[in-house]
Amino acid sequence: MVDTTTLVVISTFVQTVVITITLAVFVMQFRSQEKSIREASVQGLIGRYNDSISTLVSNPELALSFFATSGLPEISQDMKKEDVMVYTHLMLNYGILEEAFLLYQRRWISEEDWKQWSNYLERLARHPMFASIHDLVRGTFDKRFEDYVSGKISSNRTATG
Repeated sequence: MVDTTTLVVISTFVQTVVITITLAVFVMQFRSQEKSIREASVQGLIGRYNDSISTLVSNPELALSFFATSGLPEISQDMKKEDVMVYTHLMLNYGILEEAFLLYQRRWISEEDWKQWSNYLERLARHPMFASIHDLVRGTFDKRFEDYVSGKISSNRTATG
């Protein structure tokens, strides 16, 4: 027969293991929850940026005054309203494409889906104003994304001669 001391030791050991496993599960849940909160915060921030650029799209006069201080020769107070609208649309798409790129980097979208976004980026990169936008925002977006876009712009310049 097993004496009571052995049963108490075994019972205490089992309780300790169960409590340890429970605490480990709680810690992992808290970390996962914290990561989700951080990701939601980043996505919310990017969404507000895109909303801000959308405001510029709908208000070309505001966009013109916003971009006129950029120091880029392509942007001036005498730009046509249509050019300002195109410029802001391209800038909005630049931000959306960065979101897609970051989701791809985190493996939250598939390779196949990323190829479609990348093809869209290649088409936008052919627009003459796109390189200006890329120069304007350099240093304000994810460096890996900016490098990726630089490669697309360079390959377009090489392809067009």
